[in-house]
Amino acid sequence: MRRWRAASSLAAVALAACAGRAGPGAPLPYDPLRETALVRDAAAGFLAAEARGDAAADTLLAPGADFIMGGIGVTRRPRLAAVLGRGTVAVDDLRTQLAGEFAWVVAVYEWTSQGDDDVERGRATMILERLRGAWRIRHVHSSTVAPWR
Repeated sequence: MRRWRAASSLAAVALAACAGRAGPGAPLPYDPLRETALVRDAAAGFLAAEARGDAAADTLLAPGADFIMGGIGVTRRPRLAAVLGRGTVAVDDLRTQLAGEFAWVVAVYEWTSQGDDDVERGRATMILERLRGAWRIRHVHSSTVAPWR
């Protein structure tokens, strides 16, 4: 009886040790620094693609994502305040917070038009959700930042 208990205890320890190892294709353990970097990449990537008018921006959205610009819901491009057409965005500040499968980002950005070098500043708050291992944007609320002198 003792041998059986010892053998079963040893087998349980061995199984537990194997279960803790990630094999090929197994999800990586949750790493807040890595997840924060992925959230930042998704937010910055969306800002850049949206400023270019690139449909690739939509690949970073969760199904049913919604946009509020200056207090009004928008469904067509441009979907970010201070983005007046095709151009480029420089991100001045990007702050993130994680809460399990959700994250939020506050971004301050500067948009420059493609042709005539008009410059506008905007601020956006984004809510992201981790879906099937990738961070997707669920909600964006943006507004124009008034120039200061």
